Amino acid sequence: MVRSRNAPAGDLAEHLVATAYRGELAPPSEKSWDVRADGRLLQVKARVIASDDKKSHVYSPFRSWGFDACVFLLMDAHTYEVLRAVELPVATVQSLARESVWVKGFRVTTKTPLLGQPGAVDVTSAVRDVLDALGAQHPATSTTSVLNTPRGPGNAE
Repeated sequence: MVRSRNAPAGDLAEHLVATAYRGELAPPSEKSWDVRADGRLLQVKARVIASDDKKSHVYSPFRSWGFDACVFLLMDAHTYEVLRAVELPVATVQSLARESVWVKGFRVTTKTPLLGQPGAVDVTSAVRDVLDALGAQHPATSTTSVLNTPRGPGNAE
């Protein structure tokens, strides 16, 4: 499931969305989209936050708009539980994103009310169901433990 040297939250989020949408993951080097499902290209943005953290955080920047919709996930920093998952059309994402010159991209904050936006779809339940099923496949471990399983020959899923 972990496909890169990045923090595992992004790889986990992409896996959850690909499974929830019955799609396929993009090749690792793809810049504009992460999942192809039903003929649509989806970008996935995930942010891990502590439930008691009241500060605003930002999702990783958008540097291209070559996708049809973005699925934003907020995950608990301690359990990786999916707190919220919302799909937005690219035009809505573009209207919400603010340019950040120093990262050479556009960003959306975690405090932005996504569900009230045009075309918003709450996919939290579907994504949570995938995470729950993943935990059920590994009943002796927590989701966090599954993320930290060593990878290598004989350990790949």
